[in-house]
This record gives sequence, structure tokens and C-alpha cells, in this order.
Amino acid sequence: MPYLADNAYLAIKPESAAGTAVIPTVFVPLVSESIKTVVNHTPDKRIKGIDWASTGMLRGFRSHEGEIVILGDADTVGHFLNMVLAKSSTTGDATDGYTHTFAVGTPDTYTIEIKKGNHVVRYFGVSVDELKLDFVDGQLQVTASIKAMGQFSVATLGVTTSGAVTSITLDDEYDIAPNRGLVVGDKLDVDGVEVTLTSVNANGVAVGFTSTTVGKSAGVRVFLKPQTVSLATLQEPLRLGNALVGFGADESAATTAAGSRSTATAVYDLSVTFRNNLFVTNGSNRLDPVLITPRSREAELMLKQLFATVEQRTKFLERGKQGVTMVVLGKFIKSDFSTQEKLTIKFHDARQTDHGYALNVGDLIMDEQNFAALYDSSDAKAVSVELVNRTAGTAY
Repeated sequence: MPYLADNAYLAIKPESAAGTAVIPTVFVPLVSESIKTVVNHTPDKRIKGIDWASTGMLRGFRSHEGEIVILGDADTVGHFLNMVLAKSSTTGDATDGYTHTFAVGTPDTYTIEIKKGNHVVRYFGVSVDELKLDFVDGQLQVTASIKAMGQFSVATLGVTTSGAVTSITLDDEYDIAPNRGLVVGDKLDVDGVEVTLTSVNANGVAVGFTSTTVGKSAGVRVFLKPQTVSLATLQEPLRLGNALVGFGADESAATTAAGSRSTATAVYDLSVTFRNNLFVTNGSNRLDPVLITPRSREAELMLKQLFATVEQRTKFLERGKQGVTMVVLGKFIKSDFSTQEKLTIKFHDARQTDHGYALNVGDLIMDEQNFAALYDSSDAKAVSVELVNRTAGTAY
């Protein structure tokens, strides 16, 4: 039967140890996703005494990668910032809102699930290689390019069962540890029979459950069943129309400029990109990546503002330092309207890598600017991020 993509879901949750899967419990509405497993299967072309190139497929090292696109409300964007930066602290409470600060460091890895029709694809040890925050139709859109340490979705029953049993053995055609990625509490469909896992055997092939009649032959399909979606109260995406952008000689001056509408600079397009430049390698012990870790980080800023003076052109040609602070305000959290959602991103030493102010008939002239975030030795940082939302610090 055909399955409608709109019936799918994305669920996410940080892991306590990189690559140790958990059951994701935070459900996030998707715009799109394109994650896939690259299996690197190749035809077996060994000489076998026949006049045909191959008779089977050989397994190679695998990778798991792709993009997730969501709309960025103040709660959801916190998880994705947590995947690309390190959360350094959380203060506040549910009444006044929680304030989370993020800085350059080792981010949390995540387990994510994506429902595909009647089954779920679970990726674990998920790290973000690149995170782009931009505004599409005025709404904050988050695009995360991810890499994962493994996946579980479907498998094959390895040993025939009959009568009531308390465990099954999975086949090793995909991996010699086919139960990797499963967690106690998961629900598996064994050719129409549902079992809830009470154990995941350390031998890599068996999973346990309470006594259930599973009379199935080896070779039948086994797959991870979808969860019941539980969506918390969804907040609205942050909007460009509620953003304040400040420029200054340094971060302090830029933050002051972004502090009010009267001193902020109007911009007409805006995007921020964080890159972790992940190092991914395969090695002994498994066919999936054995290590995914950040290398030197970098960030970029793109914006457009109306051309008014030659200041930005001069800054571009002379490689001039600027502080740039963007503050995106959201809905009020506290009942007395004294605290509201807020995403603040500060570039301590932003320098233009490209500048344009092209002419088009009938158009106003725009300063189109691309900035690299440089390390500011006086502030001892390149970027800093603060987020005020309704999510407790225990969530990430």
C-alpha cells in the first residue's frame, strides 16, 4: 500500500554516551529529510570459473548522512544548537523561562527516529556537521546536515521459532551485531507479531521479551514499529520581522546597537551557518563509522541591508573588524509580559569575505555581505549564543 509522507514523524533525544541509542521522545514536525545509509555494496568479481563478472554482493564500510529541515521555534532550535555547539549552562525556571548559553565545544550526540510508512528508521550517534539558520518566507528555518554512527530499521529473523518464546535471534546478513541500535522498550513487528523488548543481548544477535507465541520461519521480516506521536504545545517559529541586528566596532557595541529598534539596523535577508567539519572514519570492530568528532569549527553570516553609506564597502576592502549581534524575539513566556523567547547570536570579530551592491532596473541598491566569524583574542571567543525558551535544561 502507498504511504503518505505527511503521516511520518521526526523524534529526537540526546544520548548519554556517543553512539549508545535511546528511545527519542521529543517529536519535531518536519519540513523535509534526506538521510540515507550508504552501504557500499559491490559486486563480487572474484574468479569463479564462469564467463560472467559477478555472482553476488560484498559488504563494504557504511556511512549514514543527509539533511533534516525543520521550522525553528525557540524550543526546537535549542536541540539543534545543542547538536552543533556545547551547552555551557542553564538558568531560570518554567515561570520566567529558561536561559541556555552555548559555546564552541563538544556537542551532544543524538538518537533520531524517522517514521517511514509502517516502520521507523532509527539513527544513533548522530552529530551535526553543518547547521544553517535562515529565514524562509520570514520564518526561521533550520537545516541540519548530519552524520550518524549507525542505524536500525529492518532485519530478518535468523532462527525459526515455534510456540511461546522469550527471545528471537536476528540474522547477520546486514551486520554481525544486528541488534545494535535497539533499546529496552522498543516494539518490534515479527511478521505481524508484536513484541516489546525487555533485553538487548550483548551477543549482538538476540533480543528478549515476555513470553509470546511467535511461530515464524527464519527469513521473515522484522522491523521497528513507530511510536505514538506526542506533540507538546507547539510554539510559533521565530521570525525575521522580530529580529534586531546591531553592528559595532566590537561585540559590546554591536550588542548595544541590537538592544532596541531605534539603534538596530534593518536587514532584508539573514542566515547564520555553523560548521563542525566532522572527522568521520571507519575502522575495526564494526562496518559503521567508529569515530565521528569535530575538527576546527567555523561560522559564517550572510545578510542584506539597504545601501546607505560606503562604510560596509570600506570594511570589506580593508578587512575591517566588526562586531555583529542578532537578537530574534519571540512570544512572551511570563504572564505579565516581562519575559519572552529570545535567540541571541554574537559574532565577536566578523569580517567580510564578499560584498556586492549590484544594480537592477527599478530596484533599490542593497549591500549584500558575507562574513566569516574570526576568533577575537580580546574576547577569547569567535561566537556566543544564548537562547531563552520554555525547555528545561535537563532536556539537553
